[in-house]
Amino acid sequence: MYYFIPAWYGSHRQWHADLIPWYRASFKLEFDDTFNQIRMLHRQELSTCLLLLAYQPHLRYFLHRHGVLEAEVYSIFDEMQDITDISPRVLNIRDIEWDKDCEFMYSPFAIIVQKDGKRYAQIEHGVEGFISDIQYFDTLGRMTSHYIMDDRGFVSSVIYYQDNYPAYQDYLNPEGIWQFREYLQEDGRVEINPIFAFRFHSLHYSDMGQLVAEFFERRLEKIHESSDLFIVPSDSRHNDFILERLPEANPKILSLFIGRNPKEAMRDLLDPISKVDLVLVDREDSLQLLQDLYPDKYNLFKHLSPFDTRLRLGKSQTKRESIIYYQLNFEEEVDKEGLFQILSFLAETKDTEVIFGAFAANNDQMERVAEVIQEIIDEKFSAEIFEKAIDFEGAENPLTENAQQKLRYRLLNINDELEMIKTLEYVRLIVDLNPQPHLYTQIAGISAGIPQVNQVETVYVDHLKNGYLLSTISEFKKAAHYYLDTLKEWNQSLIYSIDKIKEHTGEKFVEKLDQWIEESTNVKGS
Repeated sequence: MYYFIPAWYGSHRQWHADLIPWYRASFKLEFDDTFNQIRMLHRQELSTCLLLLAYQPHLRYFLHRHGVLEAEVYSIFDEMQDITDISPRVLNIRDIEWDKDCEFMYSPFAIIVQKDGKRYAQIEHGVEGFISDIQYFDTLGRMTSHYIMDDRGFVSSVIYYQDNYPAYQDYLNPEGIWQFREYLQEDGRVEINPIFAFRFHSLHYSDMGQLVAEFFERRLEKIHESSDLFIVPSDSRHNDFILERLPEANPKILSLFIGRNPKEAMRDLLDPISKVDLVLVDREDSLQLLQDLYPDKYNLFKHLSPFDTRLRLGKSQTKRESIIYYQLNFEEEVDKEGLFQILSFLAETKDTEVIFGAFAANNDQMERVAEVIQEIIDEKFSAEIFEKAIDFEGAENPLTENAQQKLRYRLLNINDELEMIKTLEYVRLIVDLNPQPHLYTQIAGISAGIPQVNQVETVYVDHLKNGYLLSTISEFKKAAHYYLDTLKEWNQSLIYSIDKIKEHTGEKFVEKLDQWIEESTNVKGS
């Protein structure tokens, strides 16, 4: 069994996942290593289990959204709240008892419940449309209580307010009886309902972490197979908490992911690293940094992508235009020279279009790129060069007023993996000139058989085989012409990519993982 202990914590309370209304949700590409590692193991028909430490009452929708709903889950909070064998149901607004004089006002964002002309309650919905929580107010407009709903159709917990501030939170069983109470203004101390004292070691805990630790340790005692493997996504909030408690005999893997573990944080990993058998990193530059920082642990670090390759060949050869996908990166300043090079190529090649793509960028970032692009065009080019032929949008009478003048480039903010795959479907060339190419873009590009232009060598792209490594950015036009002028080199790249796919499949992921664990444990035991 592969046990995963994910780092799905909230931004304000560690043991609570963030509960955000759908209209405030940040629809972003969540490239979490845990999601992808579980999906790869499932495709190899291997058993996995999520040991979930955080309070996450909307867990089912969360797992479904990320394609891991079939994973076995042990939730610490379900155990603590005595939630077992629940048949999920969809909770309807009419399932909740309301006074007869309540009036319901349906806004685009929430349902407002009024009594005597004043707001009495506000019903919020999750991203998937289910009732996520209900807030109640007094006649002065102050919040009195906040009911948090479980996505299986019952009240999971209630936060009670005093003077408009959260005072304590009751965690309920499915029958609505509180099991334990967290005092939010008293350093988070926890009190157990005395009638359920038999389920707990104590009636009082200093904080929620202490209670979570009790049930986590209780669960670990039930894991008896020494071959069971623990994969811990590295997170400063839980590394020590988890690694101090995991069974000594079982193999342990620390998974480092650049989206969660920035380079500056890797200098503080000596203690967690000393407690595991293997450290996985998703990027080659991260691997090099760790080997430099901890030379005595050199062999402990392994580069292994959390994404697998799957053959999904694109259809770019069916379009007359050559579409280039240009990867934007907001970790650095906007690369004006890179943008100039691609715009210069676009100006010279009439049957070429460019998609400037970003992952989960905010409006300010996208607007900044648009401004830089416009500045470059105004200074170096004529705007008319980048216009497409006039499109009359299917109008029966092709009058001038029906015409839509479109540009041969566009900016695209990508929100999920499926959108990325769809975007690449007709792309002929991927360009990523960033200091470190985006990992998922590279993997998706290989899977689609698309050649890639980079400035940095990685294990995914070989020069003149399935891509072009620039010695200098001014070499870009040469690289673009190499793959776009004829289909010969492009087809050779496609064939090579198909062979490359075999090196990074889910099957290879498991093979490498098992091999490294065996090597590590053999060394440890000798």
